[in-house]
Formats: sequence, structure tokens, C-alpha cells
Amino acid sequence: MLGVVLLGFFLTGAATFIGFARLDEDYNAARLLRKEEAVARSLGFALRGAVGDTVEATSLSWTAMPGAFANRIVEIEEVHGLPLAVYRLDGGLFVTSSFDHPESRGFPVEADPEVLIDLAQGATRLEVPVGNGDFIAYWYQLNKAGRPVALVALRYASRSLEAQSRMDLLRILSGVFGLVFAAAGALAFLLARSISRPLSRLGAMMERMDVSADVGFEPLRYAAGEGDEIALLVKRYNQMADNVRRSAAALAKSERESAWREMAMQVAHEIKNPLTPMKLGVQQLERRALDESADLRDVQQRVSELSAVLQGQIDLLARIADEFSTLARLPQGEMKPHSLRRILENVVRLHEKPHMGPTLSMTDDVEVVCDEDQFGRMVQNLVINAQQAIGEGEGKVEIVVNQNPIELIVRDSGPGMSDEVAARMFEPRFTTRGGGSGLGLAIVKAIADRHGMDVKCNTSHGKGTSFVMRISL
Repeated sequence: MLGVVLLGFFLTGAATFIGFARLDEDYNAARLLRKEEAVARSLGFALRGAVGDTVEATSLSWTAMPGAFANRIVEIEEVHGLPLAVYRLDGGLFVTSSFDHPESRGFPVEADPEVLIDLAQGATRLEVPVGNGDFIAYWYQLNKAGRPVALVALRYASRSLEAQSRMDLLRILSGVFGLVFAAAGALAFLLARSISRPLSRLGAMMERMDVSADVGFEPLRYAAGEGDEIALLVKRYNQMADNVRRSAAALAKSERESAWREMAMQVAHEIKNPLTPMKLGVQQLERRALDESADLRDVQQRVSELSAVLQGQIDLLARIADEFSTLARLPQGEMKPHSLRRILENVVRLHEKPHMGPTLSMTDDVEVVCDEDQFGRMVQNLVINAQQAIGEGEGKVEIVVNQNPIELIVRDSGPGMSDEVAARMFEPRFTTRGGGSGLGLAIVKAIADRHGMDVKCNTSHGKGTSFVMRISL
């Protein structure tokens, strides 16, 4: 809107200047013609008064022309306000209306040959520019018989038509357009504000909208007339937001059900594995006990062996239950400063194996704010994972602490992982070992997130694996 007003102002100003310029041209042309006619009449009277009615081209001679003729030429300039010069037909200067040198007034001593040629070829008058907007008009002075007797040159200065009126008009236009511009600016501000206010409210509502919460949705209220575009936008927004909320609630419900199904399948699978050998052992013991020919000592030995198997499988079931419980809901724990060296030394003592480690490499002890049990379990899972990756072969497990910044590194010289395996290593249930639960590294990731640490894995197939965690003090 403001741009249209400015464009209108500039176009109006340009049209005004062009119009005044054309008026100036028309005015100057008409004024010059009037001046030429008046000067021609005055010059005719002066010639006839000097030499009589029989004025001819030969009359332009100071032997035939009285000296008073020069005074008449000066009077003509004083009357009409325009300097003039009279030339003979051959182009030679005869007299001027000034006592100064002719060229100081812009009149050449000899007329331009091109002017003489153009007039001889039938041109009634010529205008020759002389600079600064001035020009000289040439025409032949005729006698009563219509024959040319002299070449007249009249110097004319262009005038600006009513320059003060032009400036007054421009000032009025400037004032009018200034008021229009101010009114348009105020109107544009009010319109923009009336449009932006509901849009701002719409943006605030969108920021507060929580599609994950299964609660009642607060629609945006906007009162407007029929066909209002913003009202239509608000209506579409309310519909979209409600649909998104419903979809988010349905998706969350589906994800929860899917997660529980996956967890149930995994728990059932993990529990089924140890139950199978327990059932087979009990069945074998039952058959042996019902066999009347069975030796009592052999039965007792079978009971002892089955007891050991059952205890081992019960421990396995307890470990599986503990891992699933830890993954499903990490306890809040007690976050307080602990010695990092003491935690890591305990891990080394618990899981140290001959010729494998782990070994601890650490210079200065530092205190870390953590839950000691969870932090220790996180490192233990990494150590166990490294030892299991090495297996029965030769290899080393190292725990290294770097300073500035504090980084905890657990690395092994095992076979490493492929890119496909490394991309899924933190997923629950994912394992490359038949006897593993696939929860060890998932628990590591959960504890690290709980302590605000980022776990990075550097691995290369056949060259070992390193887990790096940056610790904030």
C-alpha cells in the first residue's frame, strides 16, 4: 500500500515536470514568433524611415544609409528586450543593437554559410542553438515587393513559464501525498496488526500443543465474518491439531502395546531356555526313581547333579529377571560425588581374568557425581561384553581414563564388529551370541543417558572395539 502511494507520488511529479516542460516549449515558441513579427515590423519602419519606400538589398550601405539607422536598431532592442543584428545578403555583418563587439553578444561577424544555404533553399526561418538554452533566430527581411533586403538575427533566451507556480504546485502535491502516505501507513499498520495478532495467537497455541498428551484439546477462538481467510485457517488448524492429537494418542497406544508384546515374547523366550533342561532333568530323575532295579547311590548322584543344574538355571532366571527390570525402569539412584578410581578398581577385582584383564590405566583420581551402583554396573557390562567378544582366544581388555577432558574408555583386542552390527548394538534383544540376552549394551546406554554421558563406539572388524564416554564433573 505504501509502495503504491510512493509510486503515485513519483508518477504525478514526473507527469507535472513533463507537462510544464511542454508548456515551456509551446510558450517559448509562441513568444518567439510574436517577437519576430514585432521586430520585423519595427525594422521595416526603420528601413523605410532611413531610405524611403524603395528599400533594396543595396540599401545596406553606410553611403546610402544614414547614421541614425544604427540608433533605430538600438531602440528596437530596448523596446522588445532582445538583441538583434542585421546582415547583408552575402552574410556580412552590417549593424548590431549593441555597442560591444558582436561576438560578445553571440553574433558572428560572418553569418554561417549553412544558414544562408538553408534560407536560400526556401526556409522561412531558422533557429540555431548558442548554448545555455539560448538560440538565434534567422529570417530574411522583405521589402514591399516581397524581395529579401537583409538577413536578420534575433538572440532569444528561453524562459521558464511561471516557475514560481510550478514550485507552488509541487509543494502542494508533496503536502497532499505526505498526508496520504501517513494515512496509508497508519491504515497499513492497523491492518497488519489485525492480521498478525490472531496469527501470533495461533503460533502460541501451536507451541503449547502437546500431541503426546491424551488430554482435551483447546481450540483457538477467532471471531470473524463469513469468508474470512484467517478464520478459515484457524478452523483448519483446529481440525488438524485434533486429528494429530488423536493420531498421536493412537500411535502411542500402539507403540506401548507393541513394546509390551515384544518384551513379553523376549521374557518368555529367555525363561523357556533354562526351563527346558530343568524339565528334562526332573523327568530323567523321575524315571530313575521309579526304576526298582536302580541303584540308590546312582539315584543320589543324579539328584546331586540335577540340584546343581537347577541352581544354575535358577540363577540364570534371576539374572534375566534382573536385567529386564533394570532395562524397563532404572532406579533414580543417589547422585553424589564418588572416587572414579575406587569404582573402576572394584570392577577390575570382580572381573579380572588371567592373561585377559581388565587392566586399569589412570593417572590422577577424580571425583564424579553419579550413582555408584549404576555407574559400576555400566562399566561391568562393558567389561563383560569385551571379555565375551574375545572368548577363549587371546586378547586384552583395558580400562583407560584420559584427563582434560575426563574420558572413560573400555577397549578390547577382540574381533570387532561389522558396520551392520555396530548400528544395532544398543537395541534391546539384539545379540550375536546364542546364549546372550541382548540387554547388556542397552543397559549401558540407559545408565549413560541417566548420567548425561554420550557413549561412542569405535570399532573395526578384526581390530577390536573401544567404548568412549565423556564424563562431566
